[in-house]
Amino acid sequence: MAIKSILCHMANDDRHRDRLELAIQLTTRFSGHLDVLYNTAPVTMPAGAAGRAASNVFLAEQRDIAKKKAEDIRMELVDRFSKADCSHEYHMTEGDHVAQLAEYAHLSDLVVVSQAPPKGVTSSIALHHPEEIALEAGCATLVLPHEEEYWSPGRRVGTRVAVAWRNCKEASRAIREAMPFLLEAEDVHVFTEQEEANSLKGVGIGRYLSMHGVNATVHTDIHEAGNIGEQLLARAAAYDCDLMIMGAYSRARWRELLLGGVSEYVLHNLDRPVLMSH
Repeated sequence: MAIKSILCHMANDDRHRDRLELAIQLTTRFSGHLDVLYNTAPVTMPAGAAGRAASNVFLAEQRDIAKKKAEDIRMELVDRFSKADCSHEYHMTEGDHVAQLAEYAHLSDLVVVSQAPPKGVTSSIALHHPEEIALEAGCATLVLPHEEEYWSPGRRVGTRVAVAWRNCKEASRAIREAMPFLLEAEDVHVFTEQEEANSLKGVGIGRYLSMHGVNATVHTDIHEAGNIGEQLLARAAAYDCDLMIMGAYSRARWRELLLGGVSEYVLHNLDRPVLMSH
């Protein structure tokens, strides 16, 4: 499946420019169209804003600030797009970030979002978790790590790709939707459990990718008894992968995520961009 329609989540947070840069990079790379969705609802709240009254006052103030900043964001986009040969359109909305993104994602091939600040990393409390759009959107979602040390503008995504594989529809769909990345990758590493590898289901993933022109190395050293999410992130780091591809269940089964909670673990412990599909 080609990636031609990309949706970028914009908000009044400190990583919106990074998401935009990656979205422009990918739109240009895949010769597509970019929709930029700016949401005026606050993404985070200071940890010190305790109590309902204080929280409500803060949220009202932040909504006003975000609305005023909307014009600044629009002008920022005008300036940035004047330097990029990229088909694009700007939209503004307000409300739950995941719900609004889901509405626009129905006619998108890829959504670009950032991981919400992990607990204890900043002095802010996450009000919305945009990365959860991976469980709501009808398309693939590319989630950037919150910490800049793990990804910064200008770095290419998809040179070396890690694939988390299990024989299920979620993982299968993720691979199909990520095929443009896989076809361009210099190295592709598939990580699966030994039980999968001992069956036709495990052998078949390498053959399937090969049929599509993807030369992948299949690793069978993921142990079901351990923390699979932690193992996957460690393997991706060991092979210096700059993108991980994996599946996720829908919100109705949020506590029963792919591979027994792997998706949730990876989303909350990101140390590299991850492309997910449910």
